[in-house]
Amino acid sequence: MFQITSLLLLSVLTSAQVDRPSYETAYQKAQEENKPLLIVVGADWCAACKTLKAQTIDPMQSSGKLQDVIVTIVDKDSRPELAQQLMQGSSLPQLVVFAKSDSGWKKFSLSGIQSERRVQELLERASTETAPRTAATEASPKLSQR
Repeated sequence: MFQITSLLLLSVLTSAQVDRPSYETAYQKAQEENKPLLIVVGADWCAACKTLKAQTIDPMQSSGKLQDVIVTIVDKDSRPELAQQLMQGSSLPQLVVFAKSDSGWKKFSLSGIQSERRVQELLERASTETAPRTAATEASPKLSQR
């Protein structure tokens, strides 16, 4: 009986979703608060996307590890034009970070399922490379909104 109760509790805890703003709201909030924007590009049918959200992004957000980052999700099927502009290649899931530097917004990304450590490394790289007097490729998180 204990095992069944534990399994039910675990499934409830892992299925709990963290509320996230739309891309447009997240973009505006990142601008206003001068915080990096972390975008998870995925799809409802993508098992790896669900795993990334449930085992990496949600726990990081719930534990406060993403408190200095604005997080949003873009569904590739419901927002194909936006997803295409954000993604590099076609593999899912993809993590895209936009961080503001003195010379504008810089884009950083990872593809596939990532551990908390790898996500943290991506965010640290974005923070380090957007510090004053750096050279990185300029990009803008403001994309067409069809």
